[in-house]
Amino acid sequence: MKKAVYMLGFIFIVADLFAINAFNIEEKVSPVVSSKNTSVFYENFSSGVLDSQKWQITHEGDFKESIIDVYDIDPSENIDYNLRLGISTIGTIDDTVKFQGVRSVEKVNFSDGNEVSFNLDWNNQSNGCYLTGSFYLCPTATNANPEDENDWMKLEYIGVPPGRNARSVIANRIVGDTRLLYSGDWPQNRTGRKISNQHIKLILNNKSFKILENGNELYSSPSHDLNFTSAYIYLQMSSHSNYPLREIYFDNIIVTKNTQKGVS
Repeated sequence: MKKAVYMLGFIFIVADLFAINAFNIEEKVSPVVSSKNTSVFYENFSSGVLDSQKWQITHEGDFKESIIDVYDIDPSENIDYNLRLGISTIGTIDDTVKFQGVRSVEKVNFSDGNEVSFNLDWNNQSNGCYLTGSFYLCPTATNANPEDENDWMKLEYIGVPPGRNARSVIANRIVGDTRLLYSGDWPQNRTGRKISNQHIKLILNNKSFKILENGNELYSSPSHDLNFTSAYIYLQMSSHSNYPLREIYFDNIIVTKNTQKGVS
């Protein structure tokens, strides 16, 4: 009988200690705010084919050879599918620039804030003169060159003679008025810089935007002045005439919506 009483008392003591510790722990926990990224668009081309439900091909100009497909760029046993854009312009009309790429079938809404990220692989061009790799946000759909539309924002890499380096350009167009926002130190420095596989993140809301390149801030502005809050994504390349086949690659196009949730 005494043994049972002692055991019952021991249980009550342990229960009291547990309740006290739980109360103290609860007092020490302060409210925090956690951020959550919700993916609204994701494409890594893992199916091995260009998904016509997601992408519409765009092009303008004459080509000797044109490639728009999904390609495994990893020569090992691993598989790494990318969007491949390739152009040969040997023997084409001299006074036109050739454009091709894809645009998203659906618009992306960034009125509440979005992050858009993607990889652009410059493909170690031996001669990238007047080659471009471009990303556009444009509120209108076209199967030609989005730069001819009245409104857009773009980030573009342009090959600099003699061909191994490139320069970056950020610009927008508002109701037909094109505004150059960033060009590095061009044209004072005409040598450009070496680029490779560029990871780009565009952080955009209804007022401001910032562009990160390989984790470093490339450009930011408290106001983007855009008159649209949803847009199609365009991935594009262009080339002047009389260049052999050149290829660039895009991958991991991700659009995430930032939300904040209070946790107490």
